[in-house]
Amino acid sequence: MALADLHVHSKYSNHPSEWFLQRLGASESYTEPETIYALARQRGMDFVTITDHNRIKGSLELVEKYPDRCFTGVESTAYFPEDGCKVHILIYGLDREQFARIQNLRKNLYELRDYLKAEDLACVVAHATYAVNDRLSLEHLEKLLLLFNHFEGRNGSRSPLHNDSLSMVLSQLTADDIERLEQKHGIAPWGEMPWKKGLTGGSDDHAGFFIGKTSTRVVAKTPAEFIDQIKQGRLLPQGRQNNFQGLTFAIYKIAFDFSQHKSTAFAHSTLSDLTRYLFSEEKLSFKDRLRLNRMRSQKNNHIYQSIVRLIETSRNLDQDDIDTRLELLYDCLSDISDQYFRSLLESLTTNLEEMDLIRIIAGLSSSIPGIFLSVPFFSAFKHMFGDRRLINSLVTSLGHVSEPKAKKILWMTDTYTDLNGVSMTLQTIGRLADETGYGIRILSSLTAAQQEQNLPAASLVIPPLHSFKLPHYEELTISVPSVLRMLKAIYEEDPDEIYVSTPGPVGLLGVLIGRMLGTPVKGIYHTDFTMEAEAIIDQPEVAALIEKYSQWFFNQFDTLLVPTTEYMELLKKRGYRHRHMELFRRGLRTEHFKPQPVTIGKSCNHSRLLYVGRISKDKNLDFLIDVYRRIRQQHAGISLTIVGIGPYLETLRTHCSDLPDVTFTGKVPYPDLPELYNRHDLFLFPSTTDTFGMVVLEAQACGLPALVSNIGGPREIVRDGQTGYVLDVSSTQGWVTRLEELLADLAHGGNLCRLLGRNARERVESTYSWNTILEDMVRPEIESVRPLRHRQPSPIKRMLKFASNMMVH
Repeated sequence: MALADLHVHSKYSNHPSEWFLQRLGASESYTEPETIYALARQRGMDFVTITDHNRIKGSLELVEKYPDRCFTGVESTAYFPEDGCKVHILIYGLDREQFARIQNLRKNLYELRDYLKAEDLACVVAHATYAVNDRLSLEHLEKLLLLFNHFEGRNGSRSPLHNDSLSMVLSQLTADDIERLEQKHGIAPWGEMPWKKGLTGGSDDHAGFFIGKTSTRVVAKTPAEFIDQIKQGRLLPQGRQNNFQGLTFAIYKIAFDFSQHKSTAFAHSTLSDLTRYLFSEEKLSFKDRLRLNRMRSQKNNHIYQSIVRLIETSRNLDQDDIDTRLELLYDCLSDISDQYFRSLLESLTTNLEEMDLIRIIAGLSSSIPGIFLSVPFFSAFKHMFGDRRLINSLVTSLGHVSEPKAKKILWMTDTYTDLNGVSMTLQTIGRLADETGYGIRILSSLTAAQQEQNLPAASLVIPPLHSFKLPHYEELTISVPSVLRMLKAIYEEDPDEIYVSTPGPVGLLGVLIGRMLGTPVKGIYHTDFTMEAEAIIDQPEVAALIEKYSQWFFNQFDTLLVPTTEYMELLKKRGYRHRHMELFRRGLRTEHFKPQPVTIGKSCNHSRLLYVGRISKDKNLDFLIDVYRRIRQQHAGISLTIVGIGPYLETLRTHCSDLPDVTFTGKVPYPDLPELYNRHDLFLFPSTTDTFGMVVLEAQACGLPALVSNIGGPREIVRDGQTGYVLDVSSTQGWVTRLEELLADLAHGGNLCRLLGRNARERVESTYSWNTILEDMVRPEIESVRPLRHRQPSPIKRMLKFASNMMVH
């Protein structure tokens, strides 16, 4: 058996496709052909070739020097003439004349294929599912299956998503598949059994790291025999596949090589010094050691300490143990980047409060190295997954999969341990995922104190860089997560769909990373922050700013899930995109929230009213107290329990200081809520800003008749006159009148209230079952995935571009 890495680049490949390297002005590779030969042989390769982009010089140099061990190769950039879509074709065993002819023909892929066939040249489609110029479609892939018989089944620079999906499809091709595609596209396939595809392996190395780590195994004793085996398709691909950390590592190495070849701003920057320490095998100079000691002595400078650890760690590792180096380097680089961002966030928090514009600008400028350090990670991440939807379409079209797997869902939120409907909903989903084994993970950024709570095992916690209290929502702690650690966690999860519940830092990163991941991203409109701001803050310009941001944020999603049809119409009128809205089905643990044998009030004078929720002015609680005052005039013994915490709590206490039967319980533990509901007779919820009203659903599940506002989401939970009442909040009179009827019923045995409660319970059980809802969520979709919409560059992408310009120029 013989091994060869069939896809390697040398210094003669000089047009990088990676955005970061383009911004630097770097070439695609700086590896000497002789270095490629030495590393390949050292790593067990029997034969060596070089496949530079549209250049043959490197492979000719090796063939001339090592004719018994090397053969020529090229990676030819070819074009579908109908639309200019680029593809890369690996060609082996060609001479100078054939190369010159290929250069002329490659602008028309069909003519190039015919020439390769006529010349009997060994050729392989490289990384077929990777869109070189964003034009690649399922139809192009289908045509490639007809035009060529050999494909790169394991590309060492691509992820398993690309390699394994393509290999699976190719291994399952049938004669009927090829016949169908031939009729569809009118292209005659190559060979007598064109459904039998040969698969090769190659590292696609550009940086000199992974040469020989991915290869092709054949039976051959000479270069000519190896090439003949490629033609026959008698091949076995093997070896390493890549991840975004490996690709980032390679990008940094190329940037370092570039800095050694050309004097630029990058070549004289701190980042260039850092890459020199990382990638140069030379011993540290006396000047370098002095500099390292100075950094080591500054114990309070966390960035310096991380750099020292990075340099010392990298130099103590085996140069050939790539994956161990990648893991340790990623941790160190994450720490360094986090320190830059943490310093920025802390300075912004202080200086924004003091409106110190000079320090704000200085803080932004000082964070640029951290931004620049992070750019290649994001770029590499997108390279790994950018074609997911195309791959899914290929698998759906040609993959003969008997049973599609259930979807993996990553659910991202900025609030997870707080007392609100979003947190309670997500904790419930997390616990159901624990019990049922559904592939649902809940990701949030939590402080150490928040992590001490009893969280579901399905939780995925990212450490925060910085945490702060949200103005007017002081009981909420907003955390900004470690960006690179979050990137790695999501990469390892590799979800099929992402759900985003909140428009905070975690939600923003969820949108960004979901786009790079190529997965459908679904947003959930839990909270109407604009209406809450209008009710809480007497500053119209603030509410307008919140509305503008909310529209931008919630319009980024492939699908926007809205709790009620009323809110879908309301958001449509306010300028939100309506066509991508769907109803968000909410559920409840009905085995937890259920009626309990608690005695209801025997007379109207001892009836118990209940409100549960956030104690905030936007919840219309002043209206609730007005209603209570009026009904109390006729029924002095009636009580009102107000459960929850919030910024309006102390003000409301003061307003109720003359009402001895109004009780404020504060926060009640979630497991104790069913008993609380069952100890009361009627549930009152006059809020006009809730998009759904989970507490209303909980009360109804416990058999409690509910009186809710005619504005907002809760009105769709309550069936007016059947499970409770939907009442006009423009006047208290309607509420008082309805309450008097219900109190009179309670005084005479409560037959009506029991009927309303029984109906409420039955409706919740039939309509709001979490088990059914989650089963539908994870059920695999049979139809092909919708294509991504084209968008303008996001603010984050513009920021990264700005950072690179600053560092390069």
